[in-house]
Amino acid sequence: MLFLFLFSYCFDGFSQRYNFEQYDIEDGLTQSQITAITQDSKRRLWISTLGGLSRFNGKQFTNYSRTNGLSSNFILSLSAGKNDEIWIGSARGLSKYNGHSFSNSADTRKWISDLTTDKTGTTYGLKAKRLYNASKDALVTISNDTTEMVTALTTDYFRNIWAAVHGKGLYRLENGKWLPFALEEKIKDLVITNILVDELNKGKIWLLTPNGIYISQNNTINKAYTEITTECNTIIQDNKGAVWIGTNSGAYYITPATVIHFNAGNGFTDNVVNKIFKDVENNIWLGTDGSGLFRFNNNSYVTFDETQGIESRIVMAIANGPTPGTIWLGSYGGLYEYKQNQRIKKIKIPSQNPNSYRINFLHTDHKNNVWIGTPGGGLWRQSGQRMERMDSEKEHIAYNAMIEDNDGTIWLSTNYGSLTFDPNTRKFTRITKQFGGGILKLGPDSVIAGTQDGAWLIVNKKTITPLKIKGLSGSSILSMLRHKDYVLFGTADYGLLIWNIKTGITRFLNTKSGLASDHIYSLLEDKTGIIWVGTGRGINRINPKTFTIISPNNEDELLVECNQNAILQYDNNIWIGTTKGVLVYGINPNPEKKIKPYIYINSVSTTPNYKPEYVEGVLTLPYNHNRININYTGIYLKNPGALMYRYRLIGLDSKFSQPGSNSSMNFTAIPAGKYKFEVKAVTKDGLSSINTASVSFEILPPYYQTPLFKFCIVMLILALILFTVYTILMFNERKRKLRLKIKLEEQFKIRKQTAEDFHDDLGNKLTRITVLSEVLGSMIDKDDIEKRNILKKIHCNVNELYSGTRDILWSLNPKNDSLDQVLNHIKDFGQEMVNETPILFKFDIDLNNKYTKLSLDMSRNILMIFKESIHNSLKHAKANVINFEAKLNNGMLLITLQDDGIGFDTENPNEGHGMHNMYVRAKRINADLNIISNENGTSVLLLVNFSTLKHFKNA
Repeated sequence: MLFLFLFSYCFDGFSQRYNFEQYDIEDGLTQSQITAITQDSKRRLWISTLGGLSRFNGKQFTNYSRTNGLSSNFILSLSAGKNDEIWIGSARGLSKYNGHSFSNSADTRKWISDLTTDKTGTTYGLKAKRLYNASKDALVTISNDTTEMVTALTTDYFRNIWAAVHGKGLYRLENGKWLPFALEEKIKDLVITNILVDELNKGKIWLLTPNGIYISQNNTINKAYTEITTECNTIIQDNKGAVWIGTNSGAYYITPATVIHFNAGNGFTDNVVNKIFKDVENNIWLGTDGSGLFRFNNNSYVTFDETQGIESRIVMAIANGPTPGTIWLGSYGGLYEYKQNQRIKKIKIPSQNPNSYRINFLHTDHKNNVWIGTPGGGLWRQSGQRMERMDSEKEHIAYNAMIEDNDGTIWLSTNYGSLTFDPNTRKFTRITKQFGGGILKLGPDSVIAGTQDGAWLIVNKKTITPLKIKGLSGSSILSMLRHKDYVLFGTADYGLLIWNIKTGITRFLNTKSGLASDHIYSLLEDKTGIIWVGTGRGINRINPKTFTIISPNNEDELLVECNQNAILQYDNNIWIGTTKGVLVYGINPNPEKKIKPYIYINSVSTTPNYKPEYVEGVLTLPYNHNRININYTGIYLKNPGALMYRYRLIGLDSKFSQPGSNSSMNFTAIPAGKYKFEVKAVTKDGLSSINTASVSFEILPPYYQTPLFKFCIVMLILALILFTVYTILMFNERKRKLRLKIKLEEQFKIRKQTAEDFHDDLGNKLTRITVLSEVLGSMIDKDDIEKRNILKKIHCNVNELYSGTRDILWSLNPKNDSLDQVLNHIKDFGQEMVNETPILFKFDIDLNNKYTKLSLDMSRNILMIFKESIHNSLKHAKANVINFEAKLNNGMLLITLQDDGIGFDTENPNEGHGMHNMYVRAKRINADLNIISNENGTSVLLLVNFSTLKHFKNA
């Protein structure tokens, strides 16, 4: 069960103040008269009022009114439909909010109330006391009576629709049919205003009527809780099975063990409660008529403060009272007594000294006497019914703490040091001189006195030794606790020091270890062994086995400053005095099931005045608008202040960030790429949200980062490289051609000069030989045949030499370095050779009008190959016809010399054929020479690649 009933043994719930958090117009609520509450899928609360509609995310209210599109601000009911639609019933009909805008029904004359949505997503309501299907905009008849009057409409825990029809009873919608629920006939006499189907007790139904509360069980209807006399308006059941009822005067909390009336006297309000709502996190929200919205904080504590009659909320001391069942509270406003089922009352101290009402400590001795220590107002003792001062009025001592040893001796920690006090003689004995803090009974004859400068061990009230414990010297000791073989020292500056008495080993617990504060004011070990620590900023519990901090069961821990040694165990509760009153905790608080937070992306914005584009649902931004702001909202209604966020930007980060409180992230100068922003909500104790909110977006690269541009750049670079290489090659080629041109020009001049000189010199010599031979012939007798034959041979050799010399001179002439000149010279040579013979010389030269310049070597070798071939045909072939052809086609030159002679054996040619020289010459110019010979004649074919001709021309 909830801790709620710890102090609720009476119907009125005397004394303690319960924890409610109020939200009103000052907090942003649109209006304080609340009529309905619902929750959407993002866990946001929607609150309807008589002045408009509010949406609440735990921290901020967003308000809507007629200016936003509502048909009326006078709203009566709400329901969250499917697709996260919010249905609104008002004094001007039905409205619907789709997440962006409102739409209103055409019928604005009838009020719409009691909206609710079933498990199929169909929304129903009441329209002029008739059942109304809001999803279909149609009235529905439940009992086949078109005049029926529906007085209540609700859903059970399975989201089935229930309706109360006046004079006919209860109905439930099952599989599209309205079925009556079997009950006593007197159900027809009740005007039912609200219905609750009990979740824990099958068949139990709670009915609210103007005449009170009725419970139906086992088909029997009985009136219940007759002590609740005010009219009941709303009813729900929480996750623990307790029933909450809102009335015209506060609210009631009902369990099988107790009934608590929440009102202005215990932390709530006396106002009308129109609506009670349980959210997904099991928080209870109460909507009132004029006091706004309340959330019940189901913390593990209740509070006693000024609202329960304590004049000062600074409670400095707590002790068991002198009579059973009482607890005494000492504050700076006096002494008070708490007794169950009664209001707190003030205890009178018989003194006119104001300091007598400023209580520093309370202590109950073994005789059940209560000792009261004050700062200069005396040391007092309540014995039975008698309150008496134990010290003299002349003594102005500030009493800080007290213990009683095994001998019954009273030990006091004061501003004058540690004192012992004899109640019989009323005499003080000063033991130590240091300003006293806490004091602890260590053993039968030993006491530890805490001071402003460490701790002192006192044995037999005489031997005083400073405790030389590492980390303790110089510390201000505020509180101490003995736990088995350990002593725990609460300091004012270093946290909690834990000293093992046997081993001497020490360790510290402080804020770094998880304590709320390093100021330790109070220590107590409860009956389960748990150690309670009251600090300067809250309350912690320690596991004594490991001396580790126990995580709180409830995140909504109160930030409070505890007071020195103001701590008490009473039954199953721990009472702790603080500067905000007394907090009372249960020793074994039932841990609640923790509901994880929820988070969603609230908005995504980019560069101002830029309208973002979405491509296949992905936000796409150009490179010059690579700034994005993402706003997100975490919903944790139980404790919104405990919510933090962890995020990552996939594409830049792989790990989530450390928790932070920022609810938006602004990214600037994001590099081009695809990204996914993810964010989680996380509570202070590490509970992560049930979901991860995300948004994907893409930053388009600038044109100079696109693959096409990069490809073009690469191609351009390659082109530049190629161009550079080509330029270099062309430059080198131009240089080579220039050198070649110069060389050729030099060769041209040399060849021309050589030809001229050779012609002139050799021609003169041959002419002289011819003339001399003719002169010699004229001198020889005609009958001298032998001598004349010799002259004839000389003359023939001179002619042959002249003919050969003429070919050399022809070749040396640069004007003849062309293909057509070479071929024509071969033709002329052939015609000249057959001129005085019966052989017919045919020719066919076709160069397709192309002029081709040849190198000297090329022209010379072609010429010599075919001169040799013509010579062989004339000398050996006995041919009648010699055919000479030259064809230039597609860059290939084919020169053919063919005769119809007797042929020869190409495998064994005569040595005089000169075939070897012909093949050598062909190879020299990279030409293909093929000689075919048989009895039908001989063919010589020379195939020259035209590019080879160019090569040899440029060589």
